[in-house]
Amino acid sequence: MLDIDWTTDEPASATGQLLAIPLREGFEPEALAQRFGAGVRDAVGHSTFAGKAGETYAFTRAHGEHLQHVMLVGAGDLTDPAALRQLTHDAAREAQRVGAAHLVLDLHGADGLPAEGDDAPRVGSLVAQGLELGTYAYERFLSESNRRPRTLQRVSAWGRSAAPAEGTRRGQIIAASIARARDLGNGPPGLVTPTFLAQTAEDITASLSSAGHDVTLTVLDHEQCQARGMGCYLGVAQGSDQPPKFIHLAYRPKDVTDPTRVCLVGKGVTFDSGGYSLKPTEGMLDMKLDMCGSAAVISAFEGAVQLEVPYELHVLVAAAENLVSGKAYKLGDVLIASNGKTVEINNTDAEGRLTMADAMVYGAALKPELMIDFATLTGACIVALGPRIAGVMTHDEALHADWMAASERSGEAMWRLPLPGNLKEQLKSKIADMRNTGERWGGAITAGLFLSEFTEGIRWMHVDIAGPAMASKAYGVTTPGGTGVPVATILELLSGELQTS
Repeated sequence: MLDIDWTTDEPASATGQLLAIPLREGFEPEALAQRFGAGVRDAVGHSTFAGKAGETYAFTRAHGEHLQHVMLVGAGDLTDPAALRQLTHDAAREAQRVGAAHLVLDLHGADGLPAEGDDAPRVGSLVAQGLELGTYAYERFLSESNRRPRTLQRVSAWGRSAAPAEGTRRGQIIAASIARARDLGNGPPGLVTPTFLAQTAEDITASLSSAGHDVTLTVLDHEQCQARGMGCYLGVAQGSDQPPKFIHLAYRPKDVTDPTRVCLVGKGVTFDSGGYSLKPTEGMLDMKLDMCGSAAVISAFEGAVQLEVPYELHVLVAAAENLVSGKAYKLGDVLIASNGKTVEINNTDAEGRLTMADAMVYGAALKPELMIDFATLTGACIVALGPRIAGVMTHDEALHADWMAASERSGEAMWRLPLPGNLKEQLKSKIADMRNTGERWGGAITAGLFLSEFTEGIRWMHVDIAGPAMASKAYGVTTPGGTGVPVATILELLSGELQTS
């Protein structure tokens, strides 16, 4: 992790240091002239830099006895968590690019940045998240000559107050959880198998347990899942030689009497070929990322325990591959879920909801106060909301309000979609209790309605992360590949007080 400190005094300059200065649209050019000279003012004036979020302008100056890199960063509205994270992310990226070991982040003149009071720790957390994510890269399979050297070691946040320092550790824990989720998503499917996910959960449990936390791990194999009647989950898994692994992570907080029990379920299809409803090559290329829901909840579990959230937390992943073979489930098959409901298969590429169904029944048996599932579930959600916004579905107004407030504080974009009961007509089957897909129109909603049949009366919310969990190009604090969404929102939710229904 970076060494991040907050100071109200200007740090001493040094050779190779990067000074990053946020500027908003409409900034005063004469302020640049007073600080850096008329030449810099005129050069910036002739450039395309206007202070918009994501824009940068870099130069090098002689400062005392040293050469100092300077970057002007388009700041946007720094009361917006997404803009603040992006600002510090971009500054860290530039520090890496120029080979700086020390970044001075000049925030003492940043308009609208809460630096004191109750908001100060939140600012410190967001700043730390952006800085840490600015150094992220998935390089496991790059040879040494192709790896980007990590030069940035220290950051001095120069502000009007040092109070935000209180949030630094929290922000670094959140960023580390996001980075782990990205690593799991970015790993090739030959590495990140159901067994690998189970081993990752075991490693996390061992590390947290050695630090004194009350955590446990249960991993069910094929026979144990079969004994529990998980026919939908095992139906998806049967086409692969990779054995299914049902992962159950649990945490109980210390010194909390009768803590509220929360269950998080993540889709864990580590590779999705579509089964006999085979995807084309282009549609299959990113399907190593079809387990981003599981990556998010496993990684959020680690962060939540380190943050010592006040809830009893259960994380569930029904991990499997969806492949084509002589053993694979077929169109027209009828699978029996662990709650006894029968499902006619009319699309083997709608496999995630089948694995989630049995996981949710298992979760409901734990009798949590609430259950939230996260899944890269439907392309229809991307059609509805675009690639950067998650779709949220629930009938629980209090849970929705808590989640959306956490989303706003974390800087991750969410939007509510309806769950109209009349669309369940699309899921009717002539030979089983239901089919696994409906018509093309409203596909994200009918997927949510399918899952609603397996909540067993528990307070529940479905979050379709098919769009924002993976990125084809960089934006904000994301890099191409797995993004780690919605880890930050999960940790924000679990750090606050949840409303009752």
